[in-house]
Amino acid sequence: MSKRIESSDVERRLAEARARVHEAGLPGLLSEVDRGPFGTTPLNLGMLDAVAEACAVAQAVRGVGIEDPLPVAFVLAEEAAERLGSLGSGGPAPEVRGALPGEQYADLSRGGSAEVFSIVLQDCASFVRFYQRHPDSGKRLSRDQEALGCLRSYFRLLSNTLRRLGPEGSALAVETPRLRFDGWKVFPAAFDEPNDLLPVKLEDVVGNEDYVKAATRLARDVAGFDLARGENPKKVRNQVLFVLGSPGCGKTVTAHAVLRDFLALCERHKLPAKARVIRRTDWASSYQNQSATRLLEIFREEVFNAPGVCGVYWPDIDTAFSARGDADIRQEEKAILGTLFGILDGTVGPKNGKWFLLCDANTVRMDEAVMSRLTQSPLEVRGPVAPMDFVRLLRDVKLRGKARWLPATEPEWLGIGELCVAEKLSGRSADSIAGRILTEIEDFAEPENYFELPFEEKQRLIGELARPVPAARIRALVSQHVRFEKDAEERSSQERFRQRVSEIHLHLSAQQAALGALAGKKAAAPGGGA
Repeated sequence: MSKRIESSDVERRLAEARARVHEAGLPGLLSEVDRGPFGTTPLNLGMLDAVAEACAVAQAVRGVGIEDPLPVAFVLAEEAAERLGSLGSGGPAPEVRGALPGEQYADLSRGGSAEVFSIVLQDCASFVRFYQRHPDSGKRLSRDQEALGCLRSYFRLLSNTLRRLGPEGSALAVETPRLRFDGWKVFPAAFDEPNDLLPVKLEDVVGNEDYVKAATRLARDVAGFDLARGENPKKVRNQVLFVLGSPGCGKTVTAHAVLRDFLALCERHKLPAKARVIRRTDWASSYQNQSATRLLEIFREEVFNAPGVCGVYWPDIDTAFSARGDADIRQEEKAILGTLFGILDGTVGPKNGKWFLLCDANTVRMDEAVMSRLTQSPLEVRGPVAPMDFVRLLRDVKLRGKARWLPATEPEWLGIGELCVAEKLSGRSADSIAGRILTEIEDFAEPENYFELPFEEKQRLIGELARPVPAARIRALVSQHVRFEKDAEERSSQERFRQRVSEIHLHLSAQQAALGALAGKKAAAPGGGA
């Protein structure tokens, strides 16, 4: 049975792992390659973190009873290569097929697993040092991006070497937060985190055909990503789909259905995948510059560097940002806009076909620079618009399984759909009406023994006691909903009018008081009464 390494197991060992990386001299070597403006570069720090995290994972593997030095070194090499492969912006890393001289690592199998870390890290430092001072100036390291390629190549070569040195039937069976090891085979770890998606399927979506078609095409393209090669055979140039639609037209339901279909497709084909819904509460902060930083962390850690493919949904993206031309835009909002620009144009995250973003808005109120980074025009979604759309949404989706208590004929259902169209109802309104119909179906007094029955018996009793809702009653419920919406809108309009009158009254009163005070000052001034 596979042993599991939790993130907490890795975090507890990070301090010791960082000390090992420091002792091997890697920080100084990387700084010599590329000092940047302040002695090192952000990419250098990212590389050091990646190697330290890989060491911490390998130490955690020892902690679950795996003492054989070759498998421990193999875990270290694979974890480091995988983490380093997610850094930088130079496109997919080249495939490394070669190996290091096996005789140089024969002593690795004879030593203890505790010695693995110093042996591997010192050898890694020697590898970098060799290329830093390579006699061929064309192969000499001079930038942090080149050092990244060198480091990743070393750990890939080491992994290939250990596969050749190790016995065929390795008993290594462990799952880390990023990888799953089965002998000398390595797979991305499965995602097991909750995705917070609505329980909807593509067949539950009514209307929005263009949105469904475009989004599922994008999702399927991303699902074709080849994790082994680190690239997508399709050149997915546009990874962002922007949708425009009024409230209640089904933007959210459609996006959630597409993401669920994407996850199901990946699960069928054994491809690790996750879905992420971006909510303002996830990243908005009252602290200066923290909102932009947190937003960037979410995309880098959970989307761009995810072990598998990832689909993202960002609802109401227009409410998250101000336009740069707004007179009262804060520095914080400028930073957030800058982060979004980087996400959309690929300067922050890789445009590698490994992730996609669905985002929507009620109106186009976004910054022109944001719109220019969306490489296609927004899709307009309208939700259900035809009478049969509303019939399908009400009867076949929202009230699925309740046909025996809905005795309306087909012409009567069509009339209900026509009424919904005439009243310009939205999909959200249809959902609300369906809820009222369902309440009336199950509107009965439960007998005393109901509360003691098992679940299946309760369902059977509900079926016996449920009340039919005829077509006339459904039409009445539609009309009641329309009256309620109109009354609510009228009350809201009246309240806005009263508030505006109050604001104008306050403004005029303040103006009158100011003029009176000014007149008093003039009268009090010398000669003011003349």
